[in-house]
Amino acid sequence: MSESIPNEIIAVCAMNATLETTGVCDMATGLTDSLSKSILGRERLAKGIRISEERDGLCVDVYIHVCYNANIPIVAWDVQNNVMDKLETIADVPVLKVNIHVQGVGFEQKKEEQVSRAAK
Repeated sequence: MSESIPNEIIAVCAMNATLETTGVCDMATGLTDSLSKSILGRERLAKGIRISEERDGLCVDVYIHVCYNANIPIVAWDVQNNVMDKLETIADVPVLKVNIHVQGVGFEQKKEEQVSRAAK
């Protein structure tokens, strides 16, 4: 399965595929991201992504903010396809499912800031 590639790297690939999707404003951070920053003193590289290993492959949960006026079902469908394609192509990892969790609505400028932070 993903023995050769750490889950954190897979999560970064999933985050990049998500941020490249039209209609995604930014990644939503949750309790896990907040705890990791406050308790461990470091930010997670892939905010808004949770990877779960199953027997036959990976399950990916993606937490996003959708851009204002975007068609949410289309954005969710595009994110699912982009994440699956990227992970199966780059990481050669079987992806069983990609669950999209829309946490809110935002504006486009945050996405540009987050892509530049992910590139660093």
